[in-house]
Amino acid sequence: MKKLIIACMALLCSMVAGAVEIEPGVSQKLAEQRRAAVGNLCYDLKFRIPASRKEKVTGSAVIKFTYKKCGDDLQLDFQGADGQYGGVVTVNGKKRRAEWRSEHIILKESWLKNGENAVDVAFTSGDKSLNRNEDYLYTLFVPDHARSVFPCFDQPDLKAVFKLKLDVPEGWETVSSVTDQLIPTYLFSFVAGKFSVKKAERSGRTIKALYRETDPDKVAQLDKVFDIADHSIRWFERYTSIPLPFSQYNMVVLPGFQFGGMEHPGAIQFTDHEIFLGKHPTPEEEQTRLELIAHETAHMWFGDMVTMRWFNDVWTKEVFANFFAAKVAREQYPDVNHDLNFLRMYQARALSTDRTPGTHPIQQSLDNLNQAGLLYGNIIYCKAPVMMRKLEQQMGEEALRDGIRQYLHQYAYGNATWDELIDILDSKAPQCGIRQFSETWVKCGGMPTVSAEWKDGRLIVKQEDPQHRGLVWQQQFNVRLDFADGNGGVRSKFVPVDMQSGTVEIETGEKPQNVLLNADGRGYGLFVLNDRSGKPLMTADTADTTALEAPADELQRFALAMTLNENFLAHRIGARQYANTMRQWIVKENNAMIASQLAGYWNNAIDRMDSEGRSINERMMWAEYRRNAIPSVRQRLVRLLYASCQGGEIADSLYAVWKGSTDKLLNKNDYNGMAYRLAIMMPQKCDEILAEQRKRLSNVDELRQFDFVSRACTPDTDKQQALFQSVLKAENRQPEPWTASLLALLNDRTREPFNNRFITPGLDALIDVQRTSDIFFPGYWLGSLLGGHRSSEAAVMVKDFVRQHPGYPQKLMNKLNENAFWLLNR
Repeated sequence: MKKLIIACMALLCSMVAGAVEIEPGVSQKLAEQRRAAVGNLCYDLKFRIPASRKEKVTGSAVIKFTYKKCGDDLQLDFQGADGQYGGVVTVNGKKRRAEWRSEHIILKESWLKNGENAVDVAFTSGDKSLNRNEDYLYTLFVPDHARSVFPCFDQPDLKAVFKLKLDVPEGWETVSSVTDQLIPTYLFSFVAGKFSVKKAERSGRTIKALYRETDPDKVAQLDKVFDIADHSIRWFERYTSIPLPFSQYNMVVLPGFQFGGMEHPGAIQFTDHEIFLGKHPTPEEEQTRLELIAHETAHMWFGDMVTMRWFNDVWTKEVFANFFAAKVAREQYPDVNHDLNFLRMYQARALSTDRTPGTHPIQQSLDNLNQAGLLYGNIIYCKAPVMMRKLEQQMGEEALRDGIRQYLHQYAYGNATWDELIDILDSKAPQCGIRQFSETWVKCGGMPTVSAEWKDGRLIVKQEDPQHRGLVWQQQFNVRLDFADGNGGVRSKFVPVDMQSGTVEIETGEKPQNVLLNADGRGYGLFVLNDRSGKPLMTADTADTTALEAPADELQRFALAMTLNENFLAHRIGARQYANTMRQWIVKENNAMIASQLAGYWNNAIDRMDSEGRSINERMMWAEYRRNAIPSVRQRLVRLLYASCQGGEIADSLYAVWKGSTDKLLNKNDYNGMAYRLAIMMPQKCDEILAEQRKRLSNVDELRQFDFVSRACTPDTDKQQALFQSVLKAENRQPEPWTASLLALLNDRTREPFNNRFITPGLDALIDVQRTSDIFFPGYWLGSLLGGHRSSEAAVMVKDFVRQHPGYPQKLMNKLNENAFWLLNR
C-alpha cells in the first residue's frame, strides 16, 4: 500500500511539476503542487503560553511527512514578522539555514528525500489568531490563519494528525481539537485560560464545556445545551448511518467570539450570547441556539470528516450544516411551523444580499487562500440551504439522502468537491437534470424576476434573468388565483407551478381578480406583485397594498409579507402604504415568528420616510410595543426602537424604561444597547447614563466590553475623531465584534453630517481590514461604517469611491455594494 501511495504521488507530481512562485498566502497552484508531493502528515507541536500578554507565545514544531520530489523547493507556510523565525531549521537531523520570504520558509529540495522526512523548527507565534485576553486565549485558524501561529502546510487537502503539548500558567484549563485523527490545519485549535468546567454524560458519551459565565442561572442552561448536542449527534448518526466520526465532543463558550460557532472537532467554540440566553428568551432565540448547536455538530460529518478540496467549495460544508440543522429543529420543536421558520432563517436573509449589486454565485473562484474570508456571507449560509431544499424537491428526499450517504462513505476522512457530489446525486436521479440545476443555482449569481399576465384564458408565468444571461432557475411554487364567487365574495384557487423553463402557461378559463405568485413561499426571487386589475403596483404612495388582506394560513401570510417587502425595496410600493399594511397586519398577528418579521418590515418602511412620517410611525410602533400581547414581539419592537429612533419623545420614553429597568423581558445586552444610544441622543446625560449602566454589570468580561464600546458615545467630536483614527490601526481592532459595535456608534444616524468624514477613510482602510481580520469582519466593518448613514452627501462619497477604484478586488467590492444598499437604494 505504501508503494502504491508513493507511485500515485509521483504521477500527481508529474502533472504539476515546475517552479511555483513564492508569494504571500497560499496560491491554488502552490496547493496543487504540495498536494501532489506531500502526504502522511503529522505535526508534533509545543507551545509556551505566558500569563502576561506582553510576553510572546513561543513554540516548536516537528513536522513529519512523506515527500515525492517535483523539481522545486518546498514552501512551508509561516506568516510571521521580523524576529518570529530565527532562520534555522533541522531537516532530517541536519541544521539548515532556510530563507523566509513572502510568508514562507523555503526548504531546499536537495535537503529532502523521497519518502519519509522530518522538519524541526522553533518559532515565535504571531498574535493575529491567538485571540489573547488578560487571562485566556483561543486560537481560530479558519481559513488560512494557522500559518500565523506555527509553520505548516496551510491548505484543506493536506490533512494531518496533530500532537500537542501546552505549557500554561498554573490554574489554567486547556482543551484542544482531536489529536488522534486526520484534520486540516484550519480545524486545529487549542484554548487555554481561566475557565470553569462542566461535564455531562449523554448517550454513553462524556461532553465537556469550558465557560467564563458567572451567572448561576445562565450556567444552569448548559444542561439544556448538552441535551441539544446529544440530540443532534444522534440525529446525524441516524441520517448518515455513520457514528460520530471523532473521538471526543467538547465545547468552549467564549465572550466576544467572532462567530456564532466554529466546528473544531473535539473543541467546538461558541459565542456566549447565543448559548447563554436571558431570563425571557424569545422562541426565535431558543430555536436559533438549537440550530447553532446542530449546525456545528453537522460539521463533524460535513467539513470535518469530509472536507472540501479547495476553499472555493467552503460553502459545501456550510450548506449541509444549515440545511440539516433545520431538519434537526423539526424533531426538537414539533409544534413550530418549520416551513415558515425556514423562510425566516434562510430565505429572507438570502434575499437581503441577492437583491443587491453585491450578489455573487454560491460557488466562487479563489486564486489564493488569503482571499478565502471574502467568500463568506448570506449567499453561502442562507441561499445555499434554499438551493439545497430545491434540490431535494427536484430529486426526492430519499434519493438525496442515499446520495449523501454514498458521498460520506466514499470520501470519509478525505477531501471532495461539489462536482464529485453532483456526480453521485445525478446517478441517483438521472432524470432530474441535476447538473443543469447545479450550473444555474450554484455557479451563477443573482435571482430571477417572476411575473404573470392573463391572456386568452391562460395565466402566463414568466421567469426572467435581470442580468440577461438567459438563465432558468428550476423551481416549484404555488400561485393563488382569486375569482369572484358570484355572491360578492372571492373564491381562491391554488395552482402548482413547476418552472423547468422560462415560461409556464396555466389554463384558468375566466380572468382572475387577483394573482399572487409564490403563495406558499417555496419560490425564490422577486415575484412581481399585481393589483386587482392585474397591473403591477406602481412606485407612488397611492398604491393600495392595504387592500391585500393577510391570508389565514400562516405560511401564506409570511410568504406574502416577503413578497411585499421585495416589491417595496424594488420601488414598486410606496413607504407610507407599505408601513400602513405592515402595521395593520402586526396588530392582528398571533404568530410570534410572523409578527417579529412584520416588525422588521415595518421598520424598513419607516427607514425610507421623511422626518414627519418617521416620527408618526415611531410613535405608533411605541404604542404597539406597549400593547402587543406577545412578549417576544414586544421585545422585537423595543429593540428596533432603541436601535433606530431619532430622539425626541420616543427617546424620552426609552429613557424611562432604561432608568427604571422596568421591562423585565429585556436582558443586559438590551440595556447596554439602550444605554449606548440614549447616551448619544441625550449628550447632556451621556456620562450619567454610562456610569449608571456600568454599575449594573459585574462580570469582568461584560465590563471589558462595555468599557471598550461605550467610548464611542462621547459627545466630544475631537474624541470621536481620535477614536475613529485609532481603529484604522489593526492592533486596536480586537476583539473585532466590539470594534464593530464601537464603529456603528461613531456612525450613528443622529451624528450626520459630522460623521460623514469617516466614510472615505473607512473605505480606504477596507483592504487592510480584510488582510488583518477574521472572515466575517470586513462585512461587519462595512455594515458599521455605512449602516447608519442616510444623507445624499454620504451616498455621493460611496459612489465616488466606487468610481475612483475601477480595479478594486471584486469580492471586496461585492461586500461594499451589499452593505451600501440601504444608503444608495433610497
